[in-house]
Amino acid sequence: MITKSQWLLSFAQCVLILLGGALFLLSSGVIPVNLGWTPPWYLSLIFLLSAGVCGFYALRLSDEAEKRRALAHMAGRPELSEVEFGEHYFPIDRAEVAAKLRNILARHITVDLSRMHPGDRFVDDLRMDALDSMAIVEFVIEIEKEFEINIPDSAAEKMITFGSVVDYVAEESQKKAEKQQGFASPPA
Repeated sequence: MITKSQWLLSFAQCVLILLGGALFLLSSGVIPVNLGWTPPWYLSLIFLLSAGVCGFYALRLSDEAEKRRALAHMAGRPELSEVEFGEHYFPIDRAEVAAKLRNILARHITVDLSRMHPGDRFVDDLRMDALDSMAIVEFVIEIEKEFEINIPDSAAEKMITFGSVVDYVAEESQKKAEKQQGFASPPA
């Protein structure tokens, strides 16, 4: 159900897009010439700049609408810090990984994650792709650097929820630690 504020955002966005399109057409000079009027060059420039401003604000409203959708999805949940989040939703062996991952995610998304749940999907619930198309890629790259692991594309495609990322990173970190212990222990 669309709330009144979401409806107003969508309406304002449509108005700005239509106004920007009309201003762009005016700046091209085709419409005024067909009406028998040739606008001076500076007026075409003003129309073009105005169309750009309308487009910019239409995009800003779109981002605001996506943020509101993500926040509405998380409404009613308890507000938790990174550490509380890890301890509340994950077993002891994964709580620290979950806290670190939520901290990393917070750097790549402009939505308050204090009410996030492990089952939240990056695209459908957190609107990560709509807010920043490169955010998911940057998030994966930063995870690889932070935990010193490699995440193949096939594995990344399966990580739809935050909980699935925690599980994958925890398992890979465990494998890495076991491998390092195997190299560090002297042969028997």
